Amino acid sequence: MPALLSSLTAVERLAAHASALPPEFARALGEDLEYARFGAALPELPWFGGWSHGLQAWFGRGEAPVFARLFRERAPVAFGLKAAELVANGALVGTDAGLAFLAGHFTQLAVVRSLEPSVQRLSVMHRQPKETVAAARGRIEWVQSLFLMQELHGSTLVGTSAVRSKLQIRKDSGPKGIGRGLYELIRVASHEAVGETPTKLEVDGWMRGLYLFSLALGSPLGKLKGMNGAAPRELYRGPDVDVWSAVEGALDTTRKALGVLGGLIRRNSFTPRSRAKVLELFPEGPPDVPMPRPSAPEGEAAQGELQ
Repeated sequence: MPALLSSLTAVERLAAHASALPPEFARALGEDLEYARFGAALPELPWFGGWSHGLQAWFGRGEAPVFARLFRERAPVAFGLKAAELVANGALVGTDAGLAFLAGHFTQLAVVRSLEPSVQRLSVMHRQPKETVAAARGRIEWVQSLFLMQELHGSTLVGTSAVRSKLQIRKDSGPKGIGRGLYELIRVASHEAVGETPTKLEVDGWMRGLYLFSLALGSPLGKLKGMNGAAPRELYRGPDVDVWSAVEGALDTTRKALGVLGGLIRRNSFTPRSRAKVLELFPEGPPDVPMPRPSAPEGEAAQGELQ
């Protein structure tokens, strides 16, 4: 959960420069930005479920929920590729909604992987007395997300109603659950990629928990989750980290991946050879899997798939 706002902010950055994307993804982000937010938020959503309905996310304590670990660590690229195959076949959800979901999924994946090396270092270097490494990690990721929001918007927005719109992952802002088609997309992709699937009731519970969390974060109570001037800025930009640059680099990787993925979807080709083109940019594995160095100037790989 602590990295949620960073992923959602990155999705907004992607949408703001949609002209750099394949036309179908640019259109989808313009029409269905909420679905892109949902795709980016999905690995964090299990924090908002269960009996706590967002309390675990608010306090950031305890072990990550099962599906939060599975979605982030087990086979996130296989999950995205299966979802893309379903979208290419016109199954379960509308095309624009499905494309937006994929854009969010791969944005989140790129951002998490780009930040992971520095987060691991900082979690050891800045761990407070009696604080576990996991707790330090959650605190640092949350602080980074607030600094990122502040740099982009001039304010963290926490404690104001404006932050609620940043957490809106449905077309409406009510406490409803997920649509049946989108749930089936998640269920089928999850079954193939990780061998387990959340129930619709579970996912609906995650959605309601996030809604309650957004209400609290956008109220005066939300200021308790702010930085209060105490967070060291070197957690965001310093000798060991530059979150803004890491996110921008992640977005470059996302654009290249969506260029390749767009070609697969248009040709409806998901053979092992076709999938390998995505895996060259996103090797399968957890957030700390080594990422390949760029081998072509920005946009060149994506442009090749668009021709």
